[in-house]
Amino acid sequence: MNIAIISFQNNTDIIGAKYIHSFLISHNYKSHLILQPHPDTNSDNVIFQFIKERNIQLVGISLMSGEFFRASHFAKELKCRFNSIPLAFGGIHATIAPDDCLSVGDFAVRGEGEHTFLALIRCLQENNDFHGVPGICFKKDGTLFTNPLPTLEHNIDIFPFPQHLPQHMYVVHKNNLTLMNRKLFNSYSRYNGTFPNITTTRGCPYSCTYCCNSAYKRLYGSQYSRVRKRSVGSVISECLEIIQQNKDCLSLNIQDDCFLTYSNEWINDFSEEYRSKIKLPFIVRTTPRHVKYDKLVTLKKVGLVFASMGLQSGSDMVNKELYKRNVTSRDFLAATKLVKDAGLYGYYDIILDNPYETEDDILKTLEIILQIRKPFQFQLFSLCLYHGTELYEKAKKDGISFVDPRLDNYGALSSNTLNKLICMVPTCSAPIVRYFIRHRNNGLVAVVINLFGFLNKVILRPVSFLKMIHHSYGSNFNITVKLVKAFSKTAIGKMFKRIA
Repeated sequence: MNIAIISFQNNTDIIGAKYIHSFLISHNYKSHLILQPHPDTNSDNVIFQFIKERNIQLVGISLMSGEFFRASHFAKELKCRFNSIPLAFGGIHATIAPDDCLSVGDFAVRGEGEHTFLALIRCLQENNDFHGVPGICFKKDGTLFTNPLPTLEHNIDIFPFPQHLPQHMYVVHKNNLTLMNRKLFNSYSRYNGTFPNITTTRGCPYSCTYCCNSAYKRLYGSQYSRVRKRSVGSVISECLEIIQQNKDCLSLNIQDDCFLTYSNEWINDFSEEYRSKIKLPFIVRTTPRHVKYDKLVTLKKVGLVFASMGLQSGSDMVNKELYKRNVTSRDFLAATKLVKDAGLYGYYDIILDNPYETEDDILKTLEIILQIRKPFQFQLFSLCLYHGTELYEKAKKDGISFVDPRLDNYGALSSNTLNKLICMVPTCSAPIVRYFIRHRNNGLVAVVINLFGFLNKVILRPVSFLKMIHHSYGSNFNITVKLVKAFSKTAIGKMFKRIA
């Protein structure tokens, strides 16, 4: 069977679609992975031509919520032209909002898709009844059928690697559907393809109410409670494959929700293998409760440079009662101290624009982050209430007005004074920020805050970030130049899009 898997993401970091693509190829199916990064729907014609010429028999669309309307336009046109070709949606939006997907498609694949999508393909080939396919939703005679989810695969070593630059991958480029080559791949990748992503676990120890993990845990129940982990050998083999295929690789980006859930024994074995075979800087994500000094020191010796984790709110009440994060501000500050003591740089998440937070809650956030030892950086997010999450259901029940999550941009922060002051914290002295906080309602001070915020956005924050990169990668001038080039397209561009 000829299969086309399409993503409308604007970069090549489509790790979920890559996993499905590799899994199908490993089962001897002809899978074609297509990246359509352009909002211009006129460029979809080259994909339709490809579907016709290659005799594609099944189309899958990998979907995040923010891509739904773009993908639905494509899906409607696809069904108009090729009504007999089944269309299946997968990805997080198919999991949390299958009704959306079935309004324009034939199937929604819920949860982890490798086994489910393969079962659907075999069902279509054998013309079997769809009720026997665990994990799918479909409509028949106007009735929605939601099949039970399959048991999760706990031995995740069995899945073939999602290749950094996969075979049979195409991209819509200059109104042509072109086989992806290294030059195009770098052009459409974040950081010019020099920071490849890898995941070594599935799942998260938490189920925060705003996160898709809360939706997954509601779907899978107790079987989703345990973080599933790969073996050291599997992780090292994928790292080797990445760097062999990508000679320009500067660092590895480990995207696990919490890499430090691994045991000391696993961390020690991984570090020994990484030191001898990989020898590249890398970045990890974790949670404050899982930060241990000995793990950080062990990993730093073999290349760890940045540790990312979330505060989300400085209000313990908001974290515990609203977000259901069993992490206090004291836990967070203790973890940032361990990161600093281990000689690492911190990258800390904060959620802003929460309609449930009061001004006092935001002031608590400011007071906590003013205690973090510099240097560090923030990842600031505007709260997005996604379908299927616990917080989305609460907001609907409470009558809270919020942006449609299919249109929301979690990176676009509200331009209010407290948000601006939070943005200043990593680069401005605490006494200055505290002065601004106390006098923020004074008209003249408000003008100064705006001017200072602009200066922070265009000079102080980018310079601070680049200094951190320079020092974390050994203060090597040549590497720093490469890093600046890699980050200029993505990271610094993001900074300039956000508020001052």
